[in-house]
Amino acid sequence: MSEQTPEQRMDELMDELLELLEEKVQDEENLELLEAYREREGATDEQLDAFEQHYGIRLPADLRAFYKRKNGSGYAFHVLFPGDAAQNEDHVFYMLSLEKMQQENDGTVEIRMQDYFTPEEMHELDPRIKPYLHQKSWIIFGKLGGGSLYLMLDFDPTEQGTYGQIIIFEHDPDFVYYVAQTFTELLEQSNRNLREIEMIEY
Repeated sequence: MSEQTPEQRMDELMDELLELLEEKVQDEENLELLEAYREREGATDEQLDAFEQHYGIRLPADLRAFYKRKNGSGYAFHVLFPGDAAQNEDHVFYMLSLEKMQQENDGTVEIRMQDYFTPEEMHELDPRIKPYLHQKSWIIFGKLGGGSLYLMLDFDPTEQGTYGQIIIFEHDPDFVYYVAQTFTELLEQSNRNLREIEMIEY
């Protein structure tokens, strides 16, 4: 039996995600958002290629596969739940469309941690992440509704990290945290957490 491609695994995870959303979304307002998500179209290869060229990056194959089916999740329709739901340490994010991602990321100003943190505080940073609060090679693709949490693709990791790894910027207090090596790993983690949730509340 041949090994699954990243695209095939992503198809499985997206089908599983939809089944979980259909089970967990129950109130009327969010059922409308779920219906809009069902109807949401994907991005084209040309749009994805143009996005890559704009930022001089290479999107991971698994993330491309997701966006070819769904170009984001729609404003405030949370579909990603990274963290640990069993320990009540999970977060929620909606996914931006390519257009919204570009609006969010264009004009990013780099902010180095050393300008605001002591060496002791910077020691808490995961060694796979370079010491910034914001930088141009971090591409925001997910947000919490109010904007206090940002889910990002890291295209400039340290030697210990992985190109395209997933990190979170958390506001107040400001800090950056490692989440997952790949988008596939993130979605696997998220679906596990979603199973633990009795009902999605926004």
